[in-house]
Amino acid sequence: MKDVTAKVSSVELINHNVYEVKLETEETTFIAGQYLMIVLPTGEQVPYSIGSAPHTLPTLTLFILVSDPDSLAQKVIDHIRASDSITVKMPGGDSHLESGAFVEDVEHILLIAGGTGFSQMKSLYDSLIEQKFKGHVSLYWGLRTPKDIFMQEWIQQAQDSHTFSLDVVVNEADQEWQGRTGWLYEAVLEDHPDLSNSVAFISGSVGMVYGTLDQLETKGLQKERCFSDVFAYAPHPDKPEL
Repeated sequence: MKDVTAKVSSVELINHNVYEVKLETEETTFIAGQYLMIVLPTGEQVPYSIGSAPHTLPTLTLFILVSDPDSLAQKVIDHIRASDSITVKMPGGDSHLESGAFVEDVEHILLIAGGTGFSQMKSLYDSLIEQKFKGHVSLYWGLRTPKDIFMQEWIQQAQDSHTFSLDVVVNEADQEWQGRTGWLYEAVLEDHPDLSNSVAFISGSVGMVYGTLDQLETKGLQKERCFSDVFAYAPHPDKPEL
């Protein structure tokens, strides 16, 4: 990863707690699925998946969740808002479109995201469209409630314009929600009972990533064909003995 200067283009609150940040840089490139580190004046480095695809450079898009005004994420937003340009380190991460020398003969790519893990999956999704990928792509995005959804226009356009599938799954539905509910893995397995020739990218919390992987393996997904940034820093929790 190298230091890169990025001009701050915009910072916009796009739902009740997620900011869309647009940066401009001429100094670097990346592979869809990689992340960058925002360098704060304190020296702290905070990782965020890049939510845009490489073909949109020099623009970089980030989605930053701020759940607490005293959080590190709030410090990141405050720093970006107060700056004309910021320093980032990039690119990082090995959960990307060239992971594992990418499986050329794969028929199906699963993109599975929890919360703002959507950023990484959106980058992968947009890149696969740009590359005219001929296989099937299924994006599943899980959120706690309908109000946590963002990028509604992008979702609608993706659902209307492409042969790839995109499903939003909420865990706690309200009376107005007409979409899918439950756990992400349940939606995936309902739609795809045989995953023996699939590749999966999963983004979310450690528990969500490994819990989802465990469920998908029961339907034929090979662990070597599953990619997540979580694998680089968190070991698989011990499975309970039956």
